[in-house]
Amino acid sequence: MGFDQKAMKLIGKKVEVKMYNGLIISGTMSHCNKGYICFITNYKTQDQEKTTIRRLALKDITSMVEVTRK
Repeated sequence: MGFDQKAMKLIGKKVEVKMYNGLIISGTMSHCNKGYICFITNYKTQDQEKTTIRRLALKDITSMVEVTRK
């Protein structure tokens, strides 16, 4: 199964992605098209929480795993 097929199954779920350069990104996968996947990530800075959208190329991804939170 390729990453494009795996990405289609993980849409709408919390996912952790490891990139070719060693970067690890976790967030909710929003959609996948034309060789890219988009994530909605949340992170806290001081007193506020920021939401960002990250666009990642499928060719730069080495692994994709669904995260189960307790």
